[in-house]
Amino acid sequence: MVNDIRYRVLPDADFERLCRKEPNLAKGYEQWCPTCDKRGSYIWQDAEVECDCETQVALFKWYATSGIGSTYQRLSWHDYQGPGTIFVGVSKYTDNIIEFARQGMGLYLSGDVGTGKTMVANLVLKWLVRQGYTCFATTFAQMIEMYTAGWSDKDEKAWFQRKFLSSQFLLLDDIGKERDTKIALNETTFDAVLRQRVSDGRPTLITTNLDRNALRDGYGSAILSLIREQSLEEVVTGADFRPQANSRRVQEVLKGWTRPIV
Repeated sequence: MVNDIRYRVLPDADFERLCRKEPNLAKGYEQWCPTCDKRGSYIWQDAEVECDCETQVALFKWYATSGIGSTYQRLSWHDYQGPGTIFVGVSKYTDNIIEFARQGMGLYLSGDVGTGKTMVANLVLKWLVRQGYTCFATTFAQMIEMYTAGWSDKDEKAWFQRKFLSSQFLLLDDIGKERDTKIALNETTFDAVLRQRVSDGRPTLITTNLDRNALRDGYGSAILSLIREQSLEEVVTGADFRPQANSRRVQEVLKGWTRPIV
């Protein structure tokens, strides 16, 4: 794995797909920057910061192709407002990532709405991307959409295979939310993807608001068994800190601050 993210090269198919969503990326860091807009600097925490455009573009490129949204691209562990106990479980996973990856073991985060499960999972995935692992983050509803798109389009089928089945780490976020969307094939798709990844020894990171009984009722006891067998489980506790996060972002906008991609 290439440690310096600036010198890693995306597969052509991934780069072309990404450029269709973000055409400016094709210009390169000499002509475009997602953070400073090529002004050369930005204001962050009341200080003017010289922009490292090459690194900002490289991080954007690899995070975006890994399915990590722009909001989470700019967040760090300093922004996490939940109980510090979560760092124990996360550190256990990241400090032993080579062994966990070799055993195909993922991370299973459950807890109430707004406690930071998605943020924690995305921060772990960002760390994995920076280490050089191939990763992809998605919601379960998006996974079903991409799965069915491959039925009639061989390019979409190949992309699904590469991202959902072959990525070294897959993040399935907010399992259970899609049950309200009346999308069919939930259990079948979940079973097909998870079983294939378990069979191939590829770790999956999962977040959910469901407890074990609800997960079993929604997807079957076999799936629950697979998750528990192949995951380090952590319960994310605490109050909903989204109001605090919203207040913080509003203040940053009013102050004219620009968060860098980290």
